[in-house]
Amino acid sequence: MLQSFSNQLMVQHDWGEQIKSAIFKKWQATGGKGVKIAVLDTGVDLKHPALHHLNLPGHKLNAAMPDFVPANPLLHADGDVADAYRKKGHGTQCVSVISAKAAGQDALLGIAPDAEIFIIKINTVDHKFFRVRDCLRGLEAAANLGVDIVAVSVSWPLEDIMLEGIPKSEVDRVFGLLEQSGAMVIAALPNVDEFQSWSGLAASNFPNLRTEVINVGVISHAIFNTRRTEIDAEPGIHCLASNAKGHFCKINGEYVEEAISSSYATYLVAGISALYLASMKKRLKDEFHSMAQDDFLKGLSQKFVKLGSAATWDDNLPVFFKKTDATV
Repeated sequence: MLQSFSNQLMVQHDWGEQIKSAIFKKWQATGGKGVKIAVLDTGVDLKHPALHHLNLPGHKLNAAMPDFVPANPLLHADGDVADAYRKKGHGTQCVSVISAKAAGQDALLGIAPDAEIFIIKINTVDHKFFRVRDCLRGLEAAANLGVDIVAVSVSWPLEDIMLEGIPKSEVDRVFGLLEQSGAMVIAALPNVDEFQSWSGLAASNFPNLRTEVINVGVISHAIFNTRRTEIDAEPGIHCLASNAKGHFCKINGEYVEEAISSSYATYLVAGISALYLASMKKRLKDEFHSMAQDDFLKGLSQKFVKLGSAATWDDNLPVFFKKTDATV
């Protein structure tokens, strides 16, 4: 469905158009300018016409390389971040939600195309696997880069931490650095179907079990009707998005239409968060400072519908449900 025109190009999907009813106009007007986002993923196809503007010196890091030093990430800030993950490219698809700029006949427009993106590749050199150790290195690098938001679209069962021999002290150290830097970590929960339990979902996965992390999932019509009470009782579930379809960039300059997964939803929340922070920075100027998680969530969810009070299902993207608890 055609939704808008930009520079006389046919816009297949305008993410800003989709979210305009969920945010304030003053947020959207910022385009995310002045906000730094680190995306921990499979890299990005920087040759894609809608994403080549992300090919910036000092903004491309590969945390999975053996010689990567997260304490001084700019030593590696022009690393190989090519996305060759399962042909479509996971990071390429995800980052397009935030950053795509209209290009070509099936052009996309992202939520916050003016946000500054640091691409941090965290899957192994053969592009097939993810390790907790590389994620931690990427998180440490993000803290040292001074970003505002970290988007992590991968999760691991807790046993993976033990299998990799990572001590709790190392995890605590990295999250201590993130706290000191003021970065807000937004992470994907595992995708859950209508028959799976949501109970303990965040507590049984990394990085979702960390109380500093804002966790994002996806809700379907069936889950909305049958599992709302269970989901609402989970303290580690913060934001949910509809699983309605959207359009994404694909490697080799192509595009794809798919249902929203928790990975895509994480970037959706990260993009809206960028708009919110950009608005706050613009308003407060030199008085702006990093926010506590509760304050951040209160501000972010000003127009979100609470899951427990939502009367009916509406599959128009995005339908956000902020976790109902005493803090919001």
